[in-house]
Amino acid sequence: MNNHQHIYHLLTRDAGRLGGLQLWLLFRALPALLAATLVLLLLWSVDGRAAVSTGGEEPGLDSLGSGQMLLQDETPGHYTPALLQYSKVHFDISGMIATVELEQSFRNDTGRALEGVYAFPLPDTAAVRYMEMVVGQRRIVGKVRERAQAREIYSAARAAGKKASLVEQQRPNLFTNRVANIGAGETVTVRLEYVQQIAFAGGEFSLRFPTTLTPRYMPGVAVGKLPQGVEPPPLAVHTYQGWAEPTDQVPDADAISPLQFPQEGDERAPLNPLEVSIRLDMGMPLARVEAPYHDIALARRAGVYSINLASGVTEMDRDFVLTWRPVSGATPSAALFTEAVDGEYFGLLMVLPPAPERVASPPPREIIFVVDTSGSMGGVAIAQARDSLSRALGELRPEDRFNIIEFNSIHRVLYRRPMPATAHHVQQAREFVRLLQAGGGTEMLPALRAALDPPPDGDAFVEQLSLRQVIFITDGAVGNELALFQEISARLGDTRLFTVGIGSAPNSWFMREAARFGRGSHTHIGTLEEVGDKMAALFEQLSRPAAVDLAVSWPLPVEAWPERLPDLYLGEPLLVAVSFGASAPVGEVRVSGDTGGKAWSQVIVLSAGADPLRDGPHKGVATLWARQKISGLLDQKILGRGEEAVRAQVLSVALRHQLLSPYTSFVAVEELVSVPPGERADTVPVPNTRPRGQAPQTFAYPRTATTGPARAWIGLLLLFTATLVWVLRQPEVDRVPGAGE
Repeated sequence: MNNHQHIYHLLTRDAGRLGGLQLWLLFRALPALLAATLVLLLLWSVDGRAAVSTGGEEPGLDSLGSGQMLLQDETPGHYTPALLQYSKVHFDISGMIATVELEQSFRNDTGRALEGVYAFPLPDTAAVRYMEMVVGQRRIVGKVRERAQAREIYSAARAAGKKASLVEQQRPNLFTNRVANIGAGETVTVRLEYVQQIAFAGGEFSLRFPTTLTPRYMPGVAVGKLPQGVEPPPLAVHTYQGWAEPTDQVPDADAISPLQFPQEGDERAPLNPLEVSIRLDMGMPLARVEAPYHDIALARRAGVYSINLASGVTEMDRDFVLTWRPVSGATPSAALFTEAVDGEYFGLLMVLPPAPERVASPPPREIIFVVDTSGSMGGVAIAQARDSLSRALGELRPEDRFNIIEFNSIHRVLYRRPMPATAHHVQQAREFVRLLQAGGGTEMLPALRAALDPPPDGDAFVEQLSLRQVIFITDGAVGNELALFQEISARLGDTRLFTVGIGSAPNSWFMREAARFGRGSHTHIGTLEEVGDKMAALFEQLSRPAAVDLAVSWPLPVEAWPERLPDLYLGEPLLVAVSFGASAPVGEVRVSGDTGGKAWSQVIVLSAGADPLRDGPHKGVATLWARQKISGLLDQKILGRGEEAVRAQVLSVALRHQLLSPYTSFVAVEELVSVPPGERADTVPVPNTRPRGQAPQTFAYPRTATTGPARAWIGLLLLFTATLVWVLRQPEVDRVPGAGE
């Protein structure tokens, strides 16, 4: 071998050894590299969640004091306290109507001017009719304007440095309040007044006041990620004050996804404190008054109750509910509450049909249970859902047939077709229910279709049951409610849909409307202790025939809402809002229907100036009529009527009665300039408190069946596997000493 060959042999031998050493080091170091990569990925995902959930600002939650919200300054890692929000609510209850005053105060503890943006819930039946802004001793009364015009007025005032407030309806139970140019150290208070109809069912009156929001799932593709050439929906806005971006299915997703922070511990002040006071005057003796989710202090004088929170304030992390039951025999079977406004007479009719006789053996039925197991059901809610389903399964009879549909990002059906409720099938279902876990998105539409569509063709000898009922257990945390209502209306057929609201802050508007379009009823379960009684009451409704074919005959031409009277279930009253026009209501009102297969009717005699239940007018009846008419007109849009025709009629009613609606907003502007020209007030989203008992939500990951972290883990596993296969496939090199070594 010559010198050149010997040198080449040495170089290639050393290179082979060096390559083998590199592969050996890579293989031995791969687990450490993989672990380091995972740590970096987790840190990155946490940062991503923080950025999305705070609209791009780091929240600084570790340094939160007693309910403060922090803002990051221009200096990275440096935070300053931002807006604090405080609320008071007072209920004045008379008969079937509550007039409610709500105060929301925003205090700016920073050294610069700010704009506060706060999303807040109200009852879905609330008719917001008054708004004012208070700055120090100055009081500015708001006006209802067409929505686009109100925004222009507000934007101009904000740009001019004037204090202004804009209150808009995003959903019938979700509103936003924007307050511009709150100076350093200043407090601005916005006062709202609304009228609410009292609920009555099963011999019990109730009132619900929502205080926080369950985060809604936003289906669809974000408008910023739509394919090239695809136009975003026309309603999409780009304020990005919430954690979600507008999507092609939920164009206002950013406006209905407010920030939420965890509730503070008992030893700290509430993040969003709430004061509650109530004046309750029913004009009849009451056997019981209670608030199932809060401790209250109660005093009575001359039959009028004064009610306050026992602790003075509460955290806004769960709905406030007040219930009261009259003494036996005091419940009215019929009443007409009246009010005259500007020469026009309005009424609210309440009629309680008699309970039908219990059917000894109700006919066999097919019951489809649909249960939400999405991420928003985490924590206490999934336990309530499992317990509710288990109780419901125990109410089935062997001649009934049933099935269970679980849904989150996808839906899963227990049986291919409904099965008889034998002991064997019920036990299988109980085991299925026991293993239910919360996680993923809320793709409700496919599950609804699976529940409402007729069952697949089966054995011709299997009898088709005439009574088909769907029980839908969910917190209603979705942003595409209108699309779901349209689907229910289109696919319902002879099926009846009953909704069971779960959790401390459910989307009650979705639950109530879904049940109404499904010609069923709505039940809410707020605690595990309520599950047994509430599910037993629901199955009592399911087993009793409803009051159907209801009709009302008036003594003179009227405009009544709802136009189509619903079916009624056990203990439910018929409630109709009516405008009598310029003529005072005099004569007979006849209500008729079918209860349990028997004809039934009731007559209410009206005389001028008299009220069947109480003397004197009831303030708020006219407002409730206008609110009912707006709701009825919006239903027409869901049923296929054109948007512009509905909008024109809603605008006419809302402007005449000065009501908030999807097409009108309240705006108030102070004429004084608060922020010097050239300066700009930063915009600050004011956080809501997370609903009590709900697990923390993650919003940054893609809305798919496979979550973002899962995809990352799968990707790293595939990378590791590929590297290992590549190493193992390398040819083995035998080291044979060569000549001259």
